[in-house]
Amino acid sequence: MNFLLYSMNIGKMSKKGQIVIPKEIRDKFGIRPGDGVIFRIQGNKVIIEKIQEKISEILKNSKPIEKSLVFQKKLREEWE
Repeated sequence: MNFLLYSMNIGKMSKKGQIVIPKEIRDKFGIRPGDGVIFRIQGNKVIIEKIQEKISEILKNSKPIEKSLVFQKKLREEWE
């Protein structure tokens, strides 16, 4: 992989597992405080996307995951 072809920003994870999205990226994608993001796994990469639709639509269209009912309940609680 040629890293010179990519614009990179580096973040660091806190003890609580929190990672700050760099300002340049937040500005480019219009991510504001309170906005939700989705973490998708593609091979050995994590893709972060701003949520553009309602969480209920995302859950309806998502693939089942292990213990999905527990996962969905936690998501709903976070968004209420």
